[in-house]
Amino acid sequence: MKSIQRTWKPNPLALFLAQLFLMLPVLFAMDKLTPLIYLVLGTMNLFAVAELSPRRFIHLVLPLSTLSFGLFFMNLCFPAAGVNGLDRAVSVFLRSFTLISLSSGYILAVSPYDIIRALMQNWHLDYRLGFSLFAGWNTIPLLKRDIEIAQMAQDIRSAGVRGSRKSGAGIETNSRKAGRRKPSIIRLPVTILSGAILHGERISLSMAGRGLEEARERTFIRRIYWTGRDSLYCAGMGLATLQMWWALIQRGSFIFELG
Repeated sequence: MKSIQRTWKPNPLALFLAQLFLMLPVLFAMDKLTPLIYLVLGTMNLFAVAELSPRRFIHLVLPLSTLSFGLFFMNLCFPAAGVNGLDRAVSVFLRSFTLISLSSGYILAVSPYDIIRALMQNWHLDYRLGFSLFAGWNTIPLLKRDIEIAQMAQDIRSAGVRGSRKSGAGIETNSRKAGRRKPSIIRLPVTILSGAILHGERISLSMAGRGLEEARERTFIRRIYWTGRDSLYCAGMGLATLQMWWALIQRGSFIFELG
């Protein structure tokens, strides 16, 4: 029995351009209909084409939507002179929520490593910069591990002081120890900074070992191809966005405002 062929997924850069096309009209709109239409089109594009999980999308968008609610209440409670506060608050909420949803959805739909590979392979990003982006992204979990180790070390050091505070004897001694441990607030940032410097030195040595100073053309184990479908996909999304935008302008529903 033949295996089912995997459905086509767009190049990460093609998906980026498609989402950018959908976000541009929303960026200049101050009405209610334009953000709603492009929010529906953008989410359909993410779920159907990029195969993004709706559960992951909701889990990320809900915390970020607090910014949109903040803008809503700010415009509602402190409206400008001669402006309908409720009407403007709803418009600002829809615009900010749509921009947050479409941008954060793209981040979830595409692997950061694939984005960097596509930038280097398709848009000819400098290899040194691309390798630095790779290394920087990989450094984030290392810094998180360093923070956890430093916090556990501080807990171990202060365990004896916390236990001895329960007894009445030795209060003065414990206060002296606590006084000597005040610089522990400074130790954690210094420890993390020293770890980041160490990781940076390793990255520079790794770049030198790979000969990236004089790199002209590199080979890749994993290729990210730009196909004809990607070109058609970008052209189709751009054309659909422009047609919808023109229809909203002709209908009188689109209200332009950059601020």
